[in-house]
Amino acid sequence: MHKVTLLYAEDNQESRENYTFVLKDYFHEVYTAKDGKEALAMYHEKKPDIVLLDVTMPKMDGLDVAAAIREEDEEIPIIMLTAHSEREKLLRAVPLKLEKYLLKPVNTKILQNTMLELIQKIEYKDIIQLKEGLTWNKISNSLFYQEQHFKLTVKEKLLIQLLCMTLGDYCLRNTLIYHVWHDEIPDTSHDKKLTKLVSRLNKKIMLETGSEAVLIENSYAFGYRLNNTHN
Repeated sequence: MHKVTLLYAEDNQESRENYTFVLKDYFHEVYTAKDGKEALAMYHEKKPDIVLLDVTMPKMDGLDVAAAIREEDEEIPIIMLTAHSEREKLLRAVPLKLEKYLLKPVNTKILQNTMLELIQKIEYKDIIQLKEGLTWNKISNSLFYQEQHFKLTVKEKLLIQLLCMTLGDYCLRNTLIYHVWHDEIPDTSHDKKLTKLVSRLNKKIMLETGSEAVLIENSYAFGYRLNNTHN
């Protein structure tokens, strides 16, 4: 699955160390910063998947950091840590589309659940539903049927990988040939090789899933595309 990373900015060293100890069990990496300026620099360097910011920090407060990040990325989840006395500051946060704000001191269970929900959202973005029970993981380039790994050859993986990149649209035969046989110099034989590869993969998937519909559709004029009608 996606190796999710977190940027956590907190000026209080004890809090930063305590929460980092909890958070590192859930993330591939936890990048920490002790002030807003350092947090923004680390955001640019590390490109984390999730940002956790304390509202009140030296050099640059959490809301200013969030505003700077939002100028570059409208989608990244940003969570704000705030004390009861700082709640009025959150009026400034309305345009920043914060994922959530958590009142300090944050209950460990609430923090864990919040992070798990966000991690699951991010990981789900990496999954393409091809048919009922059949999914493709874009990060690992793996096919799964009913959450079990589906064994593919290298060329079958390359074929599905490119078709997933053009999901819903046809992909030209030559484009597929150059992608799948990237380590060869294509000649007239590769057209038949592609036809056989698609046919073999369709039969393998139909046999394994019990589906009567092919996964990969063919159009003489346009090429191939995935038939992901979820049936």
